[in-house]
Amino acid sequence: MSMERRHFIACAMASTLMIPGWSYADMWPVRNIRIVVPFPPGGSTDILGRRTADYLQKTFDVPVIVENLPGATGTIGTAAVARAAPDGYTLLMGSVGTIVTNHFVYDNLAFKIDSFDPVINIAETPNVMMIRPGLPVGSVQELIAYMKANPGKLNHGSPGLASSSHVSAELFKLRAGVQAQHVPYKGSAPMLADLMGGSIDFTIDNISSSLELIKAGKLKALAVTSRDRSPLLPQLPTMIEAGLPDYVMAPWFCVAAPSGTSAEVIQKLNAVLNDMLKDDAVRQLLESYGATPVGGSPSQIRTLITTESETIRALSAQVNFTSS
Repeated sequence: MSMERRHFIACAMASTLMIPGWSYADMWPVRNIRIVVPFPPGGSTDILGRRTADYLQKTFDVPVIVENLPGATGTIGTAAVARAAPDGYTLLMGSVGTIVTNHFVYDNLAFKIDSFDPVINIAETPNVMMIRPGLPVGSVQELIAYMKANPGKLNHGSPGLASSSHVSAELFKLRAGVQAQHVPYKGSAPMLADLMGGSIDFTIDNISSSLELIKAGKLKALAVTSRDRSPLLPQLPTMIEAGLPDYVMAPWFCVAAPSGTSAEVIQKLNAVLNDMLKDDAVRQLLESYGATPVGGSPSQIRTLITTESETIRALSAQVNFTSS
């Protein structure tokens, strides 16, 4: 869209807003939209952000720019969106980690959980419980029994403190009533290498990091942490099916806007992004990364954020996510 046309539309929009019955959302958007990804290029959040930007640009016929603002486990970019004008032109590609978990890791963050108006849950990526070769268990219940028979003797790894892997394992220990020492790593790759080598006993890590190792038989998987089975590993039960009825922990990714954004703009974005998630090419891309397209209403993702906040708040009262 040319600069002249955007200027014409902006002027028309200002005039139209003076007409009874017309709203800001009727003409929005008329200029560039910015999607902030609070991590470096190339990761899951960035891939989702760029796919979302492509779809919005095609739909609205305005430039949609992805801006990577990494640092401090996503808090720098997330704070930038919280400070932005609530006009619908700055959006966040957020996650359970950036919007929820970081509040229980860092003090004095420059934003709050309610600093955002959630738009839509784009996708979730289940974690998967895996054990080291040679550990004499074949199911989640057998692992729990083994841990209770050998209290304090097992350990578990994660890609880092307060990662979804760490949170998932701590929730498992709490729900199952077992103890194990946490061993944090700097990323999934070294952690999975030590799991295969027997230096750690189990982990609950993202399915995209471990799928090929599981398929190759190098790691034994016991269950996935999502509410439903993963189509990538359909033979694996969920943790609920494995005997932990109140266990669900599936990292999710959402689009959010600064708090105070027009409800009509939020609904307009939500409708377009729900259509995006019905597109076969988009669904195939998400599923290739182990992600399950979700969608739904703004109220549904808001409820999920509230639920996850309560779960992690209760967990953080018993687990120090800021140190090993």
